[in-house]
Amino acid sequence: MTTVRIPAGWPATEEEALAVQDELRAKVVLDEPGPPPGTGHVTGVDVAYDDELDLVAAAAITLDAATLEVVAEATGVGRISFPYVPGLLAFREIPAVLAALDALPAPPGLVVCDGYGLAHPRRFGLASHLGVLTGLPTIGVAKNPFTFTYSAPTDTRGSTSPLLAGVEEVGRALRTRDSVKPVFVSVGHRVTLDNACAHVLTLTPTYRLPETTRRADSLCRKALRAASEPNPELAELARRDPNRSWGRDLYERRRNPVAWAGRVLEAAVGEGPRPPEITAALELAADRDQWHRGRELFSRLRGTERHGEQEELLLLLAELIAKLAHNAAGSAPWFDYHAGWQIGPLAHRYAKASGDPAVRERLEAALGERGPSITEPT
Repeated sequence: MTTVRIPAGWPATEEEALAVQDELRAKVVLDEPGPPPGTGHVTGVDVAYDDELDLVAAAAITLDAATLEVVAEATGVGRISFPYVPGLLAFREIPAVLAALDALPAPPGLVVCDGYGLAHPRRFGLASHLGVLTGLPTIGVAKNPFTFTYSAPTDTRGSTSPLLAGVEEVGRALRTRDSVKPVFVSVGHRVTLDNACAHVLTLTPTYRLPETTRRADSLCRKALRAASEPNPELAELARRDPNRSWGRDLYERRRNPVAWAGRVLEAAVGEGPRPPEITAALELAADRDQWHRGRELFSRLRGTERHGEQEELLLLLAELIAKLAHNAAGSAPWFDYHAGWQIGPLAHRYAKASGDPAVRERLEAALGERGPSITEPT
């Protein structure tokens, strides 16, 4: 499993993401036939989410296109890289999908996405986005027609009908099993629609959905479960750590935890240099009208490189401010409930890492009380 870090400069707002879509959409190639069906490799990609834990898991599984035997597989797990915005789902998924693809020990060949390519309100769904970024031939195979219209194809396997946006054909409804609901195929990049449908038929010898999609779905869910389940040893240490229960009690007594967290970060930074992300977190904490921008700041922070323990702890405190602000603004989806409990323990870890009594005094004043002694759980 590859751990995914959100790339530096990754879009954090809807406006930034739309600008990226506009730039990349012009690079989609629609006039290449693509690889012949049943030859070489074909790779399925899919993702699974745990919004409560702010996790996304992606899987890439490569099959021999002729036998449908598994050749290679890989997964990537990381933080969700973008808020939920219809039409911009690719920005939540692509960092993890790219990590999974990069970890494959075999060439992926044609990539089959669980979703859309040209069949997208802005004609640039996940399959197109991924294709342009990687240069790989890609197609999208979706379970429903999204906002588009179609007439049902005949009941025979292999029958098709146009998937339409008005009079524009953006994909096809394809019957992969006799008398079973069709799937919805669209071009991503460097493949024709006829060829995309032919590939899907070779990938559906038994079931409605392609083998690539079925296996990638299973693999990404397995990876998400593994990432979500607590390590028993770490959970036991946390349970026995006096700082954890103290941190919870301290947090739950705060009437305004966002502003409180800002004061703690201010005390930790002191008169030292302030990276732009730290300044942004302090400004966010001080302005209730900006709290709705918490997830935007969190996404920005997740893509920030960290150098050394003290900088890592400062940025973690800033992330907690972003989470608390997002939650306090009533925004969705909700960040993990336990975020605020970590402020006290993180502040004391920072005091210990600094080795400066003045830093400890500032932090204890900002926290509102002296915490337990800094000792490792035994």
